[in-house]
Amino acid sequence: MLYPEELIEEVRIRNDIIEVVSSYVKLERKGRRYFGLCPFHNEKSPSFCIEPAKQFFYCFGCNKGGSVIQFIMNIEHLDFLDALKFLADRAGIALPEPEDAGEKEKSKLRMQILDINKEAARFFFATLASKNGTGAQGYLRRRGLTEKTIKQFGLGLAPGGWNELTKALLDKGTEKGLLLSSGLSLETKNGELIDRFRDRVMFPIFDIRGNIVGFGGRVIDQTQPKYMNSPDTPVYNKSRELYGLNFARQSKSKKLLIVEGYMDVISLHQAGIDYAVASLGTALTQSQAWILKKYAEEVIISYDSDSAGQAATLRGLDILEKAGCNIRVLLIPDGKDPDDYIKNNGPEKFKNLVDRAISLLDYKIRIEKNMYNLDTIDDKLKLLNSIADILAAHDNSIERELYTKNYAQQYGISLESLNSEVQKRRKKQISKSKEYSLRKNTAVRRELSGIPQIDSRYGDLEYLLLVMLCNENRFFGKVSDEYGLDAYMDKGAKKIAEKLYNRLTQSKNCVLAELLNVLEPKEASYMVHIAETNSDLEDTDKAIQQVLNKLEILKLEDLQKQTIERIKNEHDGIIRRQLGLEFSKRAERLAELKRLA
Repeated sequence: MLYPEELIEEVRIRNDIIEVVSSYVKLERKGRRYFGLCPFHNEKSPSFCIEPAKQFFYCFGCNKGGSVIQFIMNIEHLDFLDALKFLADRAGIALPEPEDAGEKEKSKLRMQILDINKEAARFFFATLASKNGTGAQGYLRRRGLTEKTIKQFGLGLAPGGWNELTKALLDKGTEKGLLLSSGLSLETKNGELIDRFRDRVMFPIFDIRGNIVGFGGRVIDQTQPKYMNSPDTPVYNKSRELYGLNFARQSKSKKLLIVEGYMDVISLHQAGIDYAVASLGTALTQSQAWILKKYAEEVIISYDSDSAGQAATLRGLDILEKAGCNIRVLLIPDGKDPDDYIKNNGPEKFKNLVDRAISLLDYKIRIEKNMYNLDTIDDKLKLLNSIADILAAHDNSIERELYTKNYAQQYGISLESLNSEVQKRRKKQISKSKEYSLRKNTAVRRELSGIPQIDSRYGDLEYLLLVMLCNENRFFGKVSDEYGLDAYMDKGAKKIAEKLYNRLTQSKNCVLAELLNVLEPKEASYMVHIAETNSDLEDTDKAIQQVLNKLEILKLEDLQKQTIERIKNEHDGIIRRQLGLEFSKRAERLAELKRLA
């Protein structure tokens, strides 16, 4: 175990799940539960719920579930250790050095790479300030950057030699393996180390806590690929970081503006638009969308206006919409990028453009409109059908009604006609969505690939028994001694039972939320799924006995079938009579159990 279980449990208890989740999800109380729109999948009606008394969450739509620790792991895209640290910091709990040797090594490696990145950033910054940085300084000045901005973003220069950074870090005692793990050095066929970044303006990439986790490098002479970025490392994953977010999250504005590149972000911040961020050399990802939703009430997207930029915008809009973001699109005249527009027109005019950014629906319909010749009836009909499709897919009924009226008037057709087409399409879309949900909810195990394999004969009963024993620990010893849990459990359930037994041996009590801390993520999700789908059951001796009886019935029925086959194939009369007596005794027990059921 990475940390003592008592410490993990203290962190969990000190972070009330309602308080933590409320900072990510708008919750509404209904009876003893709280409900909200699931932050882990796109949905129209709330299926994400929390039971405050039990301190766990569960989504009936995507089947994710767990304690507050699993929630933070999922929403912040952290491993268990980092999620625990996140919550410990929130609760003001100081975590000691981890006990687990493997995790100690991982934690040590992360810290070493962060230290190496910091040293590299200092090296790049010093190189930029030296006489060797004259050309790069001129480039940054031509781009309009001030000394203050260069320092704020930690810009630097990778020298043109083959191994200048590598040599400097080796001279400081850095191990060869660490340089390779950091992504700053590459190994040649001859086993020599060379610099990954050479003769490039360097942009340190900060995580949300201000740690330097990677770098982007831009060439000045254009003879090489324009940008090069750090590879994924133990501290950096480009799909989960946003350039400039460490600064933008401090903005008083409640919005974030997504632009395409490092220079756009830096120029915007210098101009006072301090809420700009960029994805890192890749299309916007779902992970980045969740992060944007967390830190902004409104997300504005501004990509290039060419066909590639429009395609990227549409992809980004879909991803942001799935994350539940309030989205607008910024259109810059003449296809200019933000950096060029500010240089030519000033920051105030750019801020006016931001204020006039158009809605998600307007942008999608504008793109469709550009595809047709509206002087022809055929193309006009195609456009109106596309508009009906777009409006039907939009969930906000007020916005849908307003836009339907607007476009009916704009294209000279009756409101009734356009609304009729929208409603027809909406019914079809809702029907398809319901069919999908039904398929999903009747195949929970298939959707949760990797959960413990469950014997089709016993179904969920053995897992339900474990859930009930979590809530009624006093019955665990009795059930284990008198019934022998092994007799009714598959490998997955036995594994969970052993963890419950170990926890009870150590502390004499264990609630389900506490057990989740020591389960694999998908085991935890499945246990919460069982708990929530059977939440109406009483956790009493009577209910536990009923589950045990059902398990025993299934076990005895299996034995009876096996006995019948053995009798058929047995030629020894004495053994046949003995098998017959066993069959009769079990039949009596089965009859008794079925009367009690």
